[in-house]
Amino acid sequence: MEAVSLLATTDDAEQVAKSWMQKRYGKRLGRVKFVEVMNDNGVWTVKADVKLAAGVLLVKRHMIQVKINAGSTDVLGYSESEISEGPG
Repeated sequence: MEAVSLLATTDDAEQVAKSWMQKRYGKRLGRVKFVEVMNDNGVWTVKADVKLAAGVLLVKRHMIQVKINAGSTDVLGYSESEISEGPG
């Protein structure tokens, strides 16, 4: 018997990822733009271009990748890197 996937669509995976980001970053979390969502062997990989507050008036863009178990909605891991914005 095959395990039932709780995350059947990209929208489901995006919703879980966004909820996790809201818990992790709280009020620092700004705009979230999903750029890639893939399912591979029951693991969703969700990549998002995110604006995070870095100070009172400073907001920086980050690329956040979250891996989510499709069967349990558990976050298996994540990575975060700042996106450097060039001049212009």
